[in-house]
Amino acid sequence: MVKKTIISIIFVVAWLFFATLFYKTICVVLLFFVWRKVLAEKIPKRYRKWSIRAIWLSLAFTLWIAMPRYRINSGDRVRLLYIDKEGNTLQPPISHWLLSTFLPEEEIVNVGITGIRFTAPLIKEVGIGTSLINQAQHDIESGKINNFFKPYKRLGLDNPISGVYSQVFNEKLGTNYNAFYLCEPKHYDSNKAYPLIVFCHGYLGNWQLYQGLWKDLDGAIVASIGTRDLSGIFGQQDVNNVLDFYVPMLERMGYKIDTSQIHLMGLSNGGSAISAAMHSRHVMDFKSITSISCNLEGLCRVPCQVNLIGGGQDNSSKRMPSQYRELKRMNVDVALYFDEDENHYIMVNQREQILDFLKERMNFQLAEL
Repeated sequence: MVKKTIISIIFVVAWLFFATLFYKTICVVLLFFVWRKVLAEKIPKRYRKWSIRAIWLSLAFTLWIAMPRYRINSGDRVRLLYIDKEGNTLQPPISHWLLSTFLPEEEIVNVGITGIRFTAPLIKEVGIGTSLINQAQHDIESGKINNFFKPYKRLGLDNPISGVYSQVFNEKLGTNYNAFYLCEPKHYDSNKAYPLIVFCHGYLGNWQLYQGLWKDLDGAIVASIGTRDLSGIFGQQDVNNVLDFYVPMLERMGYKIDTSQIHLMGLSNGGSAISAAMHSRHVMDFKSITSISCNLEGLCRVPCQVNLIGGGQDNSSKRMPSQYRELKRMNVDVALYFDEDENHYIMVNQREQILDFLKERMNFQLAEL
């Protein structure tokens, strides 16, 4: 009994540590396995067999719910789609699905945050760490770090594979996967043409995390595209592909896109897509371009809306107020959402305020067919 109690305490502590439903459920499964005979003795004999089976079945069902979706044509609002060079959808590699199951992105973030918490005193003492780690430390100390987990929770049953694994395989193993997230509006109507938002993430890949944010940009289809590797640096060809490749592909899939309402957003290194768009032959085809936590390079007068979102404690966006003024002088329709006290993680720290800002600027209009 003492041994069971000690093992149970370990499982309870592990349950408290883990962030994902999958690993929390595994802890419960192991806890039940340890105490199954004791619990069975508490159940009347004639109900015992089926009661224990019902518990096992419930735990197995919960584990299945917690696993990322593997089917291409699931009913989820958010999906990670693998595509070939012609834009045809492919079944995700089983290895990517297994990695997303046993090394879920949310759990990796959880372990990383815990590591920063424990190493914070050492980092301060010896002065090591990047500015992003230091900013994460600040968010931990000010109680903001849990904002990183809210988008995962908002995904709910829309639980796709992490888009990072396809890019890891490309960079480390020389593969050539192309995977992007597709998020449908909450009440999707195939008889209406929808605005399209194309989101470009930055360094370390196309994160599942941000799909929990874009679900709230209801009234538009959101496609989150990534670079081939983990760099998150987008160029002219990537921007051209939005109109030349992704829009036709979505239309072949049956989505009706209102091409007068195409919005491009880039976060962190993904802001390189916004700089490239300013000099792209397709710049006039965008209704808006939005840079998040990234100073723009090569400012010029553009015919579309420009939105700048950043924080004063972030070197990557410190120049945004002056760039806002410069674009104003060029008579560009530009708007600025800037908080002097915020850092590189402003998008997760001020999720609701920024989404309201974007909704007002984008002003989605659904077209009847």
